Amino acid sequence: MDGSLSLDSFLAGAKKAAHRAIDDHGRGEYDEFALHAGVAVEKLAKAVLVAKNPIYIAEMRGSAEMLFHLGGHKAASRVRTIGAAESIARVRMLGVLKPDRQLDLLVELRNGVAHTSSGEQAKALLPTLAESVEALLQDLGGDRKEFWERWADVMRLAVDHKRDQLARDVQVRIHQARHAFTDRFSGLPVGTKERVLSTALRADGTSIGAIDLVAVVDEDDESNVLCFLGSFPCPACACPGQLVLEPIRTTEATVTLNSQGFICQFCGLLLNSLAEIEASGDHLGERRAVLPGRLSFSPGSTFLPDGGEYRARRLI
Repeated sequence: MDGSLSLDSFLAGAKKAAHRAIDDHGRGEYDEFALHAGVAVEKLAKAVLVAKNPIYIAEMRGSAEMLFHLGGHKAASRVRTIGAAESIARVRMLGVLKPDRQLDLLVELRNGVAHTSSGEQAKALLPTLAESVEALLQDLGGDRKEFWERWADVMRLAVDHKRDQLARDVQVRIHQARHAFTDRFSGLPVGTKERVLSTALRADGTSIGAIDLVAVVDEDDESNVLCFLGSFPCPACACPGQLVLEPIRTTEATVTLNSQGFICQFCGLLLNSLAEIEASGDHLGERRAVLPGRLSFSPGSTFLPDGGEYRARRLI
């Protein structure tokens, strides 16, 4: 039989496409994510079918020559196999996958990705990819960690229903940003990444040095403070990122701020609300910098790291 239609070939193709899909998702390229995720599920479904019997991927229309080709008796003049939708339909008939409208949507988006913008729909389908791969690998007796490699933790988080959707999404984005940061050092001398991190971290995971807050004022009324900006360690890569804080209460003695957003130019992590910032503090057993959800300070103060938290201390 054609080597490109073997179990090992389909497994390798599925793994390659799945990894590309997660890379695409982490970069915000959701149309490409739909394309590669659909290919990954199709190839893994075909791997399941071939493992049971190679003729299960034969296209039933037209000549029967593909049956003989897949059976190893006679080479076909043209190699044709079933597509993604039929592959999924057949593994469902075998009880490997359950009916899933989200998976059907992923395949539809994959098939139409060259013709329409489907990014917003595809963005939410990462758990669908993870769950489908998990079920197909289980039937094959495959190892999830071996298949996903560095993305194993991300895919575990994507289907962790003990956390709400926002918490899962934030944790997935942190892991994606962390891998993007690591990829930036690919090809550079060994130890470059470690030297960058050593200048930004203390032993307890907080940043070295004081945290200065800068007020952003209204151009027409400088007494009107719109927000504060501060440099804080990123929960994904630990390099300095920009935290946006909004004043919520001001007295003569103190100013109280709520965090509203965070962006890191080193790894690309973007958090868009106080809820996302608070969700980023779920360490999952890791040593990770923690962003403050709220800060209070006296005018003229600077924030210093203190055991993973930030405390104001007046500088004289």
